[in-house]
Amino acid sequence: MCWLFPGRTVRIDAPCLDCGEPMVIEMRDGQFLTIDPPEIVGHARSPWSLMADRQNLPFM
Repeated sequence: MCWLFPGRTVRIDAPCLDCGEPMVIEMRDGQFLTIDPPEIVGHARSPWSLMADRQNLPFM
């Protein structure tokens, strides 16, 4: 997000797709400012076969 909004705080409010509870993340310049709940875990769905060719993955 830091390359899209440099110097600005970005807030994401979203429900957990597993239990429906609210989640909040705030970031500025690549740093997390707020993580609620603190136990948030991120997942990226991608085939393991792509892991051998990491330079072509958009999020690596």
